[in-house]
Amino acid sequence: MEQLVLIQEVGAYSERQYNRQDGSQEYFRSRGMTMKHGGDTFYGEMTGDYASKNRDTQYVENSPYVVKGSWKHRTWQDQQGQLRHENMFYITDIQAL
Repeated sequence: MEQLVLIQEVGAYSERQYNRQDGSQEYFRSRGMTMKHGGDTFYGEMTGDYASKNRDTQYVENSPYVVKGSWKHRTWQDQQGQLRHENMFYITDIQAL
């Protein structure tokens, strides 16, 4: 997906350690931002190497950008046994106009 957006808010770069299924340790790296497209406001996140490369990039809030990425869906059960759904937008590229 490619969209023309206005960045509303930019989060800080984050890195946390976790254990992979094989027992080795890995780092989850991310940087998120809230964007607006027309009347829609949504949250997207850079992850992995792309987040690392853009950890110090300055994005100008309320300025136009072209964002590319993909949507992913996740389903889980909460503590009450209710089925829950989440949609997440993963940013693969973002460029100022």
